[in-house]
Amino acid sequence: MKYLLIAMLTTICSSTTAQQLEAFNENGKYGFRDKSSKTIVIATVYDYAWDFREGYAVVEKKGKTGYIDTKGNLVISCKYDGGYGISNGLAAVELKGKWAYINLKDEPLTAFKYERLYGFKEGVSKVKYKDRYGFIDIEGREIILPAYDDANDFENGFASVNSKGRWGVIDKTGALVIQPKYSDPLYFTKAKYFSKVKANGKMGAVNLQGKEVIPVIYDDLQGLDEKGAFVELSGKWGIISTAGNIVKPITYNSLRDVYDSLKNPPKN
Repeated sequence: MKYLLIAMLTTICSSTTAQQLEAFNENGKYGFRDKSSKTIVIATVYDYAWDFREGYAVVEKKGKTGYIDTKGNLVISCKYDGGYGISNGLAAVELKGKWAYINLKDEPLTAFKYERLYGFKEGVSKVKYKDRYGFIDIEGREIILPAYDDANDFENGFASVNSKGRWGVIDKTGALVIQPKYSDPLYFTKAKYFSKVKANGKMGAVNLQGKEVIPVIYDDLQGLDEKGAFVELSGKWGIISTAGNIVKPITYNSLRDVYDSLKNPPKN
């Protein structure tokens, strides 16, 4: 038991040390040192280096990019034209102007065909191919073909996509949850299952079924949550619920006046 405990503590200490490595420059060359003690751990032999991510760091030598582990072992040789930090155990690397994902064995998961890779979020990565955007999964499969003019990352299982200048929402199967008809991207993060939308210069809110729970008729809309939002119409402010009911009449001169009315409700 005593030796097991010592081994466990050694492993923990080693992990902690690895997590504290930082890139540094000395006489024009980069290496890695311990953040606290400044002790050099990996010699300054690289032309450039980035900090460690997921236990690996991007390094550059003679204009080519590779990856090292925390012991300084070159796990992917410096042969690529560019590369990003490790994401979900994969590296995005560039070769002859095209990008692909490779694993830590230097095996490609995708063809070198993408103009840009954006890193994994919620198990999928946005990709750009022939000026169109789509998504691939952690296995490198194109789960949503690059068919959109623009796209945002997935959040809570949904992504905002742009087609012909209009924004809608898809799920991870690629199904259109909300048809592209709005001027700005939709976000379902801060307010659960509701998003502010804009069309023809007017604002409102929709739910994930695409229903406009707050009509798209207002000049401004702020503070949306699952209960409702502050809205402005013709210079006057009020509050409307996500059921479409007026909570505070749209008669206040400013958003601050509406706030103040909530702090000091009228007495009966």
